[in-house]
Amino acid sequence: MINAFTIDFEDWYQGCEIYKVDSWHKFKTRIDHYCDQLLQLLDKHNTKATFFVLGYVAEKQPRLVEIIHKAGHEIGSHGYGHNQVYKLKPEEFNEEIVRTNDAIMSITGKHPIGFRAPIFSIIDGSYWAFDILLDNGYKYDSSMFPILNYRHGFVKSDRFRHMISADSGRQIDELPVTTGRLLGVNLPVGGGAYFRVWPYAVTKWGFKQVNKMKQPGIFYIHPWEIDSDPPKTKMPLRIHLTHYHRLGSTLKKLDKLLSDFEFSSVADVFGFDY
Repeated sequence: MINAFTIDFEDWYQGCEIYKVDSWHKFKTRIDHYCDQLLQLLDKHNTKATFFVLGYVAEKQPRLVEIIHKAGHEIGSHGYGHNQVYKLKPEEFNEEIVRTNDAIMSITGKHPIGFRAPIFSIIDGSYWAFDILLDNGYKYDSSMFPILNYRHGFVKSDRFRHMISADSGRQIDELPVTTGRLLGVNLPVGGGAYFRVWPYAVTKWGFKQVNKMKQPGIFYIHPWEIDSDPPKTKMPLRIHLTHYHRLGSTLKKLDKLLSDFEFSSVADVFGFDY
């Protein structure tokens, strides 16, 4: 069973709930360092991945996106300014999608076909976003996370690939991040902060469980999560506790994950023409 390896390609400060894009120039970028390490790790395991690239990063760091593309990885969209979709107006979301598409296409010559909302922020009540994705040529979405979390998640969502209806009634392929199932509860085993918080054995158990069900898993990680000594900035305590927790453990655990399971890009695993 081949699973999908995905990367929400953003810099360290963009995961800190700092939503004022016009203030981002004050922060020192470190994404080039993370990018090199991730590409080396993927190359070591002969693995292709899907990079959901933030539009701001594509505009400011086009060389990195070009390197990722030339290495044979899929480039998807992560929106432009790391705004939660359910906090945007439809016209604002459309502007973000169009701007990110233009940035990515100017670098790769390819239209992105996959989207992942920042902080998995397409939830019940914001299905209008699927119409905008379809209008802009997207073939799949990976923004639903069937767990309970104070910032995101829609527990009633299907755990595996399914067609989901936009407000118009049109449908798009939905590819949720992997959850394990224990005592009737969905456990977030598909990456991110959960990958750092849980012992590695929990992630391994979750992926083995879904693979035994003949389902491919979907794993995600942020580049800044491999930084053992990241910069510090002011943020709410609830964000600080997860953002900096056990960052030094990530690379070793990723190396083991890529040894224990086979991975490829979303397009390859789910049969999309990219």
